[in-house]
Amino acid sequence: MDNAAPSLYAMFAGAFGGVGLFLLGMHLLTDGLKLAAGRALEDLLQRSTSTRLKGLAAGILITSLVQSSSAVTVASIGFVNTGLLSLGNALWVIFGSNVGTTMNAWLVAWLGFSFKIDAFALPFVGIGAATMLIARGQRPRALGQALAGFGVLFLGIDVLKDTFSSLGADIDIGRYVGQSLSGYLMLVGIGTLMTVLMQASGAVIAIVITAASGGLMSIEAACAMVIGTNIGTTFTAILSAVGATSNARRLAASHVFFNLITGAVALALLPLLIGLLGLLRDWLDQPATPAVTIAMFHTVFNLLGVLLMVPTSGWLLRTLSRHFTSREEERARPRYLDANAASVPDLALRALRLELGRTQALAASCLRAAAARPAAEDSIRAQREVLTALSHSMAEYASRLNAAILPPTLVDALARSLRVLQYQENAVDGSLQAAALAPRLAPLATHLMDAQTVFLQALDALAGAAEQADTAHPAAQIEAALQAAENAYARLKEALLVAGAHAQLSIADMQALLRHASLLRRAAEQTAKAARHLLALEAGIAPPAEDKSEADPLDSAEAA
Repeated sequence: MDNAAPSLYAMFAGAFGGVGLFLLGMHLLTDGLKLAAGRALEDLLQRSTSTRLKGLAAGILITSLVQSSSAVTVASIGFVNTGLLSLGNALWVIFGSNVGTTMNAWLVAWLGFSFKIDAFALPFVGIGAATMLIARGQRPRALGQALAGFGVLFLGIDVLKDTFSSLGADIDIGRYVGQSLSGYLMLVGIGTLMTVLMQASGAVIAIVITAASGGLMSIEAACAMVIGTNIGTTFTAILSAVGATSNARRLAASHVFFNLITGAVALALLPLLIGLLGLLRDWLDQPATPAVTIAMFHTVFNLLGVLLMVPTSGWLLRTLSRHFTSREEERARPRYLDANAASVPDLALRALRLELGRTQALAASCLRAAAARPAAEDSIRAQREVLTALSHSMAEYASRLNAAILPPTLVDALARSLRVLQYQENAVDGSLQAAALAPRLAPLATHLMDAQTVFLQALDALAGAAEQADTAHPAAQIEAALQAAENAYARLKEALLVAGAHAQLSIADMQALLRHASLLRRAAEQTAKAARHLLALEAGIAPPAEDKSEADPLDSAEAA
């Protein structure tokens, strides 16, 4: 047999086997540490990010503990997605995770080349495996898994080290990739591709360190590949942000921005940084080995990236806020509350009324969605978020007006405007409660279904009349639509009470159906009130007289 065949086989077997052992060890270590920590790491991430410095420290600490920047990145995107973490604070967690992931390179450099690896790693595998088999609790078993993974990880490094050291005398990557910008860019691309394919930057860095230590590549080439691993980690963040909220996509974009900018600066300064690392290594009395140099480079250029972000993070946040906007965010931005108009009270009140027209359309749309079959609860929730944001903006705008000295007529108009806003918020809350209750309602007999259909159709007609409070839908038309809804509600209520009295419905089902109808009726009433008051404001006439009739007991119970 040709002598080249066994050596070629040994090379591929050693490379694939070493990488496989490293990935298996990394998987066991990361999962074990996350299981052992339980929710402690998530709680730490959520609580310890109130400032930029705390967010940075949390990112470094948690990534160092779980040995996975991807896990911290995905968790941060998830927290931003659910509103538990603000974009500004999460930004610094992501920056910190890039620094924390350099701990992996130091583990490889310090432990992988300073000991007889098999003698160091095998006891961890044995102790970890025994703990996994003997321990009863989940946390001790998870710690055992982490210990076993730690040992397997270094066994993989040992295999890679032996493989690359035997190849280093025969192969020099520098012969194939020159020390030029194009050559370094090719190495960055290789590092990026390997990280994307393996989904583990730590594994790629371990390969790079062992290859450089075995003489397979120069320090400069290894550092260029390490830059590529940083860029490759952004792929996980991009995948995690697909279909997520706008803030989550902004966070993923910031991760990409940080790693690209950091990588570009590090590549541009590569010869200078390596020269400075030599001085720093001598000052710190570190051994002049490729492993230590590469680990130092990985740490230094990520710290350099953090320093670059200190003056630019504000600009980055502002830029990101203008991009990746969702339809809801666009709708939640005030269109008419111009700061210049605030200095002229009459113009400011006009702007406020125009914005109230938008929120009135939201309230009517929510009533229509609640009266639909099936009720569109998700749509109502989304529109309520828009209304909440607009309400906050209008409240701030009104506060600025209150600070000025206004004539009594304008003070009254401002108070009436805020009253309209309150009616609209009440209408949306009632619609949401009704929509949330609808899926739990009992099926209805035909005659009850007919009565409910008439009521829901009356609500839809009212929503259409109240959606645009203008001359096309005068107060008389809104009042007529509300009266029709009231009549339909009374008939439905009577039918449900009779069905309950004759045991055609259980008492619990009857009460749930009555509560659902009452919530819809209250939402309709609040929507109509908002429309009538808004019409009066537009016409510059006195507000409509409130209905003094006795309130429905069911409505009173809901209000209480």
